[in-house]
Amino acid sequence: MQHYIEAEGVPTAAISLIREHTEKINPPRSLWVPFELGRPLGPPDNPEFQMDVLRSLLGLFARETGPVIEDYPYDSPVTAESDAAWSCILPLPPLESTSSPAEALKQSLLQEVGSLAPWYEESVRRLGRSTFGLSGLTADSMPEIAAFLADVAAGENPELPSGLSDQLPGAIRYMADDVKAYYMEAANEQPGAHTPGGDRMWTWLYHETRMGRVFYDLRDRLATEYEERTAANGGQPPPGPPPVNPVSARFARRPEAMVH
Repeated sequence: MQHYIEAEGVPTAAISLIREHTEKINPPRSLWVPFELGRPLGPPDNPEFQMDVLRSLLGLFARETGPVIEDYPYDSPVTAESDAAWSCILPLPPLESTSSPAEALKQSLLQEVGSLAPWYEESVRRLGRSTFGLSGLTADSMPEIAAFLADVAAGENPELPSGLSDQLPGAIRYMADDVKAYYMEAANEQPGAHTPGGDRMWTWLYHETRMGRVFYDLRDRLATEYEERTAANGGQPPPGPPPVNPVSARFARRPEAMVH
């Protein structure tokens, strides 16, 4: 839509909640914000913070040409809602005794994905939509996606699932984003509970699920490989994009490394 409006000589700017979507569409001017879906200006009842977001957005009009994607530098403030005591009732599958810890984590992860499937399907039925699909795959492929990410995180080099919209490394980023959509939409549908937004939901994903552990392992493996390639390149960054990081900057520290 922005491209058509700009073609008539009217400059435009938009807020982006999913950076990868915006990169694919490549609109003239966009401000990416690290907020949850449905809250492009941040938390409700915080006009000062929301006005700052709007000022940053309007500041993009100083750019006469694009495309431009700027990152909003601040996370959404913690609110009473986002800090509410909430827990997903999904039982965490046990790590069974298998041939290796990595295989035990993978099997437990697949059980977790299967446990979330009915809630995800109910969310799609009730809302009639899903944000899943950036990877080019459908939610039916979640077991294959989860197994692939777990294998890569464990240091293996598995074959890519068929039907992806991109090759490596972009495919990993898009699959990780679809995984986040799957988990969040499923958790929002859990029966008998009011699901908060903000930090609490992301804390659940990163710190309380098997997928969160895989995300940390995946981040560390890709970062280590990138460092090794940089060293082999005489200390200069190797060709290509930086390593994919599926973990939000706010949750950069593993839960076991945090002081409680």
